[in-house]
Amino acid sequence: MAAFQQFSDGTRHVHQLRVRYADTDCMNMVYHGTYAAYLEAARVELLRDAGWVYAELEKAGLLLPVVQLNLTYKKPARYDQELSIRTHILAEPTTKLNLRSEVFHGDDLLAVGDVFLVFVDAKSGRPCRPPKGMAEKMRSLGLIAP
Repeated sequence: MAAFQQFSDGTRHVHQLRVRYADTDCMNMVYHGTYAAYLEAARVELLRDAGWVYAELEKAGLLLPVVQLNLTYKKPARYDQELSIRTHILAEPTTKLNLRSEVFHGDDLLAVGDVFLVFVDAKSGRPCRPPKGMAEKMRSLGLIAP
C-alpha cells in the first residue's frame, strides 16, 4: 500500500498496524491511552515518508514535543484487528505542526485525534521555524488541508 493515498476529502498518509494483545484491556478493547502511541507511530512514519526522519531532526538540534492531544473515541478497536491511521496536516506548519489522524478498521471510523506539536531549538529551548522546505513538501504531497 502506498504511504500517501487520495481520498474524497484530500490526500492522507496511511499507516497500517495490527492490534497487539498487550494493547488491550480486560474488556478486550484497545486501552484508551494506547491510541496516543498509535498516533505517534503514524506521525513518525508520515514525516519519514515525506523526507524528515525524527532521529535526524533531533541530531540537527530540532525537537518536536507534543503540546496538546485531543482524542475522540467512536468505536473500540480489538485484539488482532488491522488498523489504518490516516493523517493529514490541519494548517501550514509555522512554529507549530497541527495534525489530524483518523483510526479506521476497514470502513469503520474508530477514533479521531488532533495532535499539536511545537518545533523547538534544542539548544535554546525556544520555539523555532520548521525545517526549510517542510511546508512546501507537505503542500506538494497534498497533506495540508485546504
